[in-house]
Amino acid sequence: MTRSTRRWLWFVGAVATAAAVPFAVPHPFLFNLLIQAAIWALVTASWDLLGGYAGQISFGHSGFFALGAYTAAGLAYHLHVSPWFGLVAGAILCSLVGLCVGFPALRLRGHYLALVTLGFAEIIRLVAQNWVQMTGGPFGMHDFGTLPGLPTALLRYNETLYLVVLGIAAAAIALMLTVCEHTDAGKAFRAIREDQVLAESHGINIKVYKLYAFALSAALAGLAGGLYAFSIGLVDPNLASPLTSAMILGMAVFGGIGTIWGPALGAVLLFMMSEGLRFVGVVYNLIAFGLVIMVFVIFVPRGVAGLRLGRNERLSRRDLLQSEQAGTRPDPVQRREVI
Repeated sequence: MTRSTRRWLWFVGAVATAAAVPFAVPHPFLFNLLIQAAIWALVTASWDLLGGYAGQISFGHSGFFALGAYTAAGLAYHLHVSPWFGLVAGAILCSLVGLCVGFPALRLRGHYLALVTLGFAEIIRLVAQNWVQMTGGPFGMHDFGTLPGLPTALLRYNETLYLVVLGIAAAAIALMLTVCEHTDAGKAFRAIREDQVLAESHGINIKVYKLYAFALSAALAGLAGGLYAFSIGLVDPNLASPLTSAMILGMAVFGGIGTIWGPALGAVLLFMMSEGLRFVGVVYNLIAFGLVIMVFVIFVPRGVAGLRLGRNERLSRRDLLQSEQAGTRPDPVQRREVI
């Protein structure tokens, strides 16, 4: 069995477990928490595609998240269109806006690019806060409905909504894993992340792949925003705040940048920990969130995914040494990966 096959089996098993386990203790509050955790997993994984794989550090991913939420909610509230169409429209609009935001990335990098994306998110927040007629202003939008076709009973509604959100989030994460691990685009992303000049000298069109990363990442962040709007029933300007971007970045660092599945897992773990500590106090959960990020940045810089990757690396090195001691030549590709 190849490593890729094992990864997909682990992914399918994790999604199946996440879909089945909550039904052992069914409760609307539990399902509501898990719905939000799945949404945060999606938006964090979408950031990792852009920042972890393509190396385009963004501090404004909350802007795409909020734009997708306001688009989906606004279409349902003002034009009375289907929320399903609103989800798609929000993702498409965010993809187009991502292309526009991505153009500065063709000339900027590092903290300069981060400042540009931070300014984009602040523009979205200010527009949402001051365009009262369209967005509801500081109080946000509400009473725009939810996804149609779901049961009306509270528990059944939460159960079905959880399965729908989990299925959409899992499909989107699987799409990102496929793009980053099994296509030429993923190889180009990693090359651009490591050295843009060297990548371009090898014939990689860095302009096209940067815009591709921005468009796809923004589209999936907008999709997560639409799911958030129809799951929570409220959209406010705080979705585009720097705090939201900091949470997304912190979850990605905690999970392990550059793996897609690591940030998704990190988002789930950190969100559930933060919500669990609300019973102790609202301030304490924020303090714990910051402390966990600090500890992982200092002592586990590769995040939760790095624990697994580190184990695989040690096993690969051991197999390599055993093969050399036995007098056999290891596979050159395997040796290059280990080194």
